Amino acid sequence: MRIHSKIPGINSHLSYLLIAAICFALALEPFGFATAGFLSVFFLLLITKEIIKKGKLQTAILYTILFSFFTTCTSFYWMGNAIKNITGKGIFATSFLYFLYACLSFYKIGVLFIGSHILTKYRLVGETKFYLLAFPSLFLLSDWLCPMVFPVYWGDLFRNQILWRQMARFGTEVLGFVSVISVSLLYLMVSQNLTKWKQSFLYLTPILFIFSVNLFFLAESIPPGKFIHLALVQPNTPYAKNEVRENFDFMTKVIQDVYNLSGEAISNAPKPIDALVLPESSIPFLGTLPSEHINSTFSKSFLDVTINLVQLTNAPLLFNELVWDGGSRNSFSILKPITLRTERRYKHILLPFGEYLPFETQFPFIRNFFPEVSHHIPSDDFASQTFQTKSGEEVVFTPLVCYEVLYPEFVRSMMKHSPSELIINLTNDSWFESHTETKQHAGAGRLRAIETGRPYVRVALSGKTTAYDPWGREMMGDLPIYQKAIAYLDVMTVSTERVTPYLTFGPYPWRILAIFSLFFVFFTSPRAFLSYKKKNEIEI
Repeated sequence: MRIHSKIPGINSHLSYLLIAAICFALALEPFGFATAGFLSVFFLLLITKEIIKKGKLQTAILYTILFSFFTTCTSFYWMGNAIKNITGKGIFATSFLYFLYACLSFYKIGVLFIGSHILTKYRLVGETKFYLLAFPSLFLLSDWLCPMVFPVYWGDLFRNQILWRQMARFGTEVLGFVSVISVSLLYLMVSQNLTKWKQSFLYLTPILFIFSVNLFFLAESIPPGKFIHLALVQPNTPYAKNEVRENFDFMTKVIQDVYNLSGEAISNAPKPIDALVLPESSIPFLGTLPSEHINSTFSKSFLDVTINLVQLTNAPLLFNELVWDGGSRNSFSILKPITLRTERRYKHILLPFGEYLPFETQFPFIRNFFPEVSHHIPSDDFASQTFQTKSGEEVVFTPLVCYEVLYPEFVRSMMKHSPSELIINLTNDSWFESHTETKQHAGAGRLRAIETGRPYVRVALSGKTTAYDPWGREMMGDLPIYQKAIAYLDVMTVSTERVTPYLTFGPYPWRILAIFSLFFVFFTSPRAFLSYKKKNEIEI
């Protein structure tokens, strides 16, 4: 029986949960400390050992709830503002809903904790086999099996390390997977007191191999594509509750502000603009698609503004609008010059409790708790969109609306269905009233750029308006958050034929590998007889 000492000064494994959550927060934006990400995984490893030692399902469930609560309070505390704004309720109701959300939102950690408990309950799994095969596999499966209201992949913890994050070319799940393996290797090397260099080298070789692969990706050269000049407008429109929908003064001011700022972007452009881009909800509630339906969102003023801007700049206008087309649709729209025709792609993945209310059909009364939630319906359209530059070249891009950027498989599906040369994401984070949320949301675009090997441009209503190249490097300085601002961006596109390992293979080989690893560990380990297991528990 090997006895491992506890970390000096830390006697409670509840402390490990809290430290893991704090390190998790420090690894994400706005801090971005990659070392904290590795420490977070290390403390989760120690917590898992404690769950195995106690051998109780209740412990695994309790630790799942506690870690979810701690993580939400440290990393995603901004959800409180969103709940307050969407419900319109007082502090008591908002706090109660936030508490429920905090306890359940990070339920994906349960795949790790509960899976470890079940695996070791029935089998005597050797420590090396567990931490090099089972532990990373459970991490990867948690990403696959547990989509969340705000998905956070373990790879997000390492996205701010320029060299390490290149592993996202295989997918963010793989970035998280190899990071967990690296932590496990270092843990085993230290815990087994490997001082001889030959023994240590065996543990360090996989980590060095990962670094070598990342160096190869980082050194890759991409053939130049088309050069385009974009004008990005950040109008900082206040988030609009339903009560201002019929407020003539408010809506008039919003339309005028957007028009004036866009006109300023056109007149001050350093060179001809290939496209003028407005963010999501720059003009809320309204659309430019005529409809006779009673719930039509058509606004002649909005239509006139878009046409006038296109005529002023003689370039396409990329913007967001709400239209009524068989239901309320959130649309990524392009108004093209000369023809003045509007092409639209309706949003596919809608935000729960923001754009639609889950289970409203079965439980209509829950609408009383979330009066600000919209009634949008999704689309099944995966098509890219195009616009023509001043030089006459056609640019193909993947249009994303807000929340869609958080789903790697969705973005990959769009790329596979309709290959493009870059990604453009229109978004609105104003409901959250948080610099942290804005930066975390923007950071997801960095990983989509690496996964797809395409430039990513994010135009945000209130910030953070930014752009990343195919290696995840920033291509422009951030516009100030919660201020009206204009940015001009030169982007070099890539060929529509460009592929990455993630686009080619997707996440499926790694998921199959994870499942196979768990089966291998289970069926090659001896059965765990209770009396024998108690004598051979691993103490931390």
